[in-house]
Amino acid sequence: MGRQTSMRYVKNPPSNFYFPSEKEDASVEDFVGLTIAEFEAMRLKHFISLNQKESAENMSVSQPTFSRILDKAHQKITQALIEGKDIRVYGGNINLKKGFKGYGCLNCDEEWKDELGTKERKVKCPNCDSIKVYYLVREPL
Repeated sequence: MGRQTSMRYVKNPPSNFYFPSEKEDASVEDFVGLTIAEFEAMRLKHFISLNQKESAENMSVSQPTFSRILDKAHQKITQALIEGKDIRVYGGNINLKKGFKGYGCLNCDEEWKDELGTKERKVKCPNCDSIKVYYLVREPL
């Protein structure tokens, strides 16, 4: 018997949970299921362009676990593209990131803690050096 899957942390769930194929005769059961954690791994690695270490830290998993999550997501997306199946994003052992005070970057979606408690907007993003930052407060669950 394997270990229980640990909690994966996700910043925001996807805004679209269903990506239909262009097949007109597709059955309801003809889809590939992508977990929210797999979706988040692809968002961090490919959309925001974080490296594997930073992505793993964002999801609070080890680098090997992050790599396995990302590989599984790639396999599923490839299957859906090749076989012309719908993609549905749902499920998984996740927790939305809450209880955070700091800054967020509008360019690269990076978040970092407010170490000094200054709330100054003259802060640069540590990831991309952008000055387009905002003060971020998330309440704990």
